[in-house]
Amino acid sequence: MYALITAAGLGTRANLPNGMRKEMLPVYAARHGKIVLRPILECIIHNLSLSGADRFFVVLDKNDIHTADYLSTLGMKIEYIYQKKPEGYGKAVALADEYIKDDFILNAGDGLIMDMSKTKKMIDLFKSTGKTMLSVMSVPNPERYGVANIMNGLVKKVVEKPKHPESKYALAAFYVFKRDVMNLIDGPELTPAINQHIIEGNEVLPFKIRRSDWASIGNSDDYYKVLRRTYNFCTRIISS
Repeated sequence: MYALITAAGLGTRANLPNGMRKEMLPVYAARHGKIVLRPILECIIHNLSLSGADRFFVVLDKNDIHTADYLSTLGMKIEYIYQKKPEGYGKAVALADEYIKDDFILNAGDGLIMDMSKTKKMIDLFKSTGKTMLSVMSVPNPERYGVANIMNGLVKKVVEKPKHPESKYALAAFYVFKRDVMNLIDGPELTPAINQHIIEGNEVLPFKIRRSDWASIGNSDDYYKVLRRTYNFCTRIISS
């Protein structure tokens, strides 16, 4: 299955030096019974490869000369799509239109569902139902996120950072999409394409995860929390 990972951000909120990407910041991972440090982007690719993805596309900034070099050492088939300038998440995804020929997984390069069993379950559910799936998590401050309005077990609408949220369920940046969603992207945001997909009669399923399942690198002040959470998760995995 196709997997598209967006990793063209400039790392502004993470206060990184010029040329360094937050997708390459390390987090803790469990490998072969040991706790190791790996770039979060590598962890995403590793988990997806074990969950059913077999062809990877990574969107990179045109001036990023380091990320592709590192990923080439993984010994996996990864193709790179270069973005000339940052124009929003939707635009970054749309760059893959000519490459993605079938249904696909979409994962932001700075966020990770730590429990790989949930990643695999979500992909397997997509394969069994054929319906677009969005990972969602209950948060205390949904106005800071894209929000999924859910009714009768289906996503009825998604709203980008609403002033008055109608739901507590925020979107985590991990999705499994029908191919036609790609054709609907028109602008800097992804949420209008999801809404149009729903308007056209497609059922979209929410896949509920805990807020603690999602590790995302945002600003520099919170990075230590990501390290702590990924380390604690790895210790539980290894001890079990």
